[in-house]
Amino acid sequence: MTVYTISFICLAFAAVFYGAWRKTQGYTSQPFVTLYVSPDPAVLPHSGAGERTKTPPRTFAELLRDKVPSLGPEAAFNGVWWLPGGHLQTMYCSVGDFTKVDPVVYERKLLQLPDEGIVAVDVSPPFTSEPIAKGENVLLVAHGLTGGSHEAYVRALVARVTQSKQTGGLGFRAVVLNFRGCNGTPLTTPRLYHAGSSDDIRHVVLWISHTFPECRLYGAGFSLGGNILAKYAGEEGEKCPMQALVTLANPWDFLEGSHHLPSTLLGRHVYRYVLGGALRRLLQMHAKVFLDAPKLPISRSQLEDVLHRSRITLRAWDELVTAPLYGFDGPYDYYAKISSSRHVQNIRIPCLAINSIDDPITGSENLPIREIRESPWVVLAVTRTGGHLGWFERAPDGRIARWYVEPVEQLLAALVDYNLESREKPRGVVDKADSGFVRQDGRPDVGFRVLSPEQSKLLVSGVQVSKLFSGW
Repeated sequence: MTVYTISFICLAFAAVFYGAWRKTQGYTSQPFVTLYVSPDPAVLPHSGAGERTKTPPRTFAELLRDKVPSLGPEAAFNGVWWLPGGHLQTMYCSVGDFTKVDPVVYERKLLQLPDEGIVAVDVSPPFTSEPIAKGENVLLVAHGLTGGSHEAYVRALVARVTQSKQTGGLGFRAVVLNFRGCNGTPLTTPRLYHAGSSDDIRHVVLWISHTFPECRLYGAGFSLGGNILAKYAGEEGEKCPMQALVTLANPWDFLEGSHHLPSTLLGRHVYRYVLGGALRRLLQMHAKVFLDAPKLPISRSQLEDVLHRSRITLRAWDELVTAPLYGFDGPYDYYAKISSSRHVQNIRIPCLAINSIDDPITGSENLPIREIRESPWVVLAVTRTGGHLGWFERAPDGRIARWYVEPVEQLLAALVDYNLESREKPRGVVDKADSGFVRQDGRPDVGFRVLSPEQSKLLVSGVQVSKLFSGW
């Protein structure tokens, strides 16, 4: 058994007794969700003077209060008795068997970007079964560390929101971005991605806007993907094309988080090595691309050292690889500059952030409560438990389900019913002189080219999926 599995088993025994003690202290009588809202929230703009809702305009906080009972004072969490506490909730993300739940069928498109790098977008329902329709609602999903569309936490949400309206679902189209090198995405340049890679979001948003010209675009980001989407929304400000955004387990402040991990026993001996090891495994999968590169900001000896170490911490990875590879002046400069907490006050779309107070990966000190109280567009929902991307509870039918799916589904339904004012999306211009490359009008650095099936078959780097780490 791995150290990770042994830790899970030991924690399970300890947590059962600890959970029973907490129950005797009245812990379960506390509200499950605490909302942090600006005292001066923005009013949500809507189209047609409330033609759908027949109600006057309301603030985002009022919409949550009236239409999202899963976040209200009566919100309930039917926790699994053998998964009490953030550590077990987090670890179960990786050790649980989710192969038979939330099946999703995707259609994959490979997008070549202006720097010749490639990202993969997985679309559900596929175009082959559901052709593009006028006025679709599209959900852009960004996964967590070294993850992809295959992750159980992604499928749990995608499977629900893409259910057809005929069967009582929302009828959304989901577009899951698989970051460079992740989930079988070929790597063609010596560049992976990092926790602040909002530049790649722009390329995918342009592809969505070009492919679904009359759609309304929403966003959902998990963990690292939540940070990237929140950072993107803040950078775009008033020009953000997304109607609304939901983040789940967003780390927010990476500088604070870098101090949190080594401050706890499991963080020091387990989590920081698991996270660093996942990134190193991703590099190993694509090692040839880096080793064959004619020029890198990292010496070959340093690259070889990272590739062949028996283990590596997250901070060491960021110091030896991330910072020099992407032009940051050391790991702490990287943490400071890519943290989405710096962009909260510039977000100008409805943004719901869901975090758990017992998240062992990020800690609680990284939550931007002060910034959110000064932001009229962002609401932070902090749950009493859930760990990092866990939130496992017992569903009414007896199965283990993820709690966060219900509030996100309720929110999306409420926003659609409210008929939010449609936001302007970027316009793509086809460059006929460049083999049909589509570039954003006024932003030639943003663009894409959809690779044909024949071109896709020629790309073989990193087509396998890492089995070392999954779930976060």
